[in-house]
Amino acid sequence: MSGADVASAAQARGLDAAAGELGVSTAALMALAGFQAARLVDSVLGGGAPVVVLAGPGNNGADALDCARHLALWGYPVRALTLVTAAAMSPVYAAEASAARASGVALGEAGDAPGEAVVRALTGAALAVDGLLGTGSHGAPRAAIADAIERLSRASLPVLAVDLPSGLDADTGAHPGACIRASQTLMLAAAKRGCLEEQARAQVGELWLADIGVPGEAYGRAGLRPPLFGPQGLGPYPGPARG
Repeated sequence: MSGADVASAAQARGLDAAAGELGVSTAALMALAGFQAARLVDSVLGGGAPVVVLAGPGNNGADALDCARHLALWGYPVRALTLVTAAAMSPVYAAEASAARASGVALGEAGDAPGEAVVRALTGAALAVDGLLGTGSHGAPRAAIADAIERLSRASLPVLAVDLPSGLDADTGAHPGACIRASQTLMLAAAKRGCLEEQARAQVGELWLADIGVPGEAYGRAGLRPPLFGPQGLGPYPGPARG
């Protein structure tokens, strides 16, 4: 694949909206996002090792649950922990949770003691998938999400961040509070500006870019040029050096 324009947080949201207008639903984007994240986990681990997925309340969390579903179907022991109650899930999020459970994922809710739940979930894991916060997040993470990030950071596990490390600003790369320090960051559909900033270097780890089925015309509507993805649709980010 080749590099193209780098997306701001607003452009990333516009890209998703334009995809929907052109017939590619949020659920379809999530399905491919989860599949690509699972492929990257598999390339890192090589099969069979236990994986923990931490899913926040937004679409980033639903992407992570879809990743969990694929990994479970491929024979990975997968535990997923949601930081949102079933009653508060959006319909598309609830559908991803249901599909994950039906695919063999051990799915639970963080409940009233999220930090303790995260520690229990991480026990024995070989890798964690970070789906706590997405590009719509601004400022320092709060409450349960901040606690979950801190607990994951203390675990010294390899972390694959979906789209960007939780706690990192998608526009500036700033991380004023708790922030995931990822081993790999899988940017979805377009490179995120914040991930390329010098101050984000230690947080993002190795950068990857994945095709998730966004139509070419959607990029234009969002003010971006589409990447030229190869047949695999997944590879190391080939853009300019960070900073």
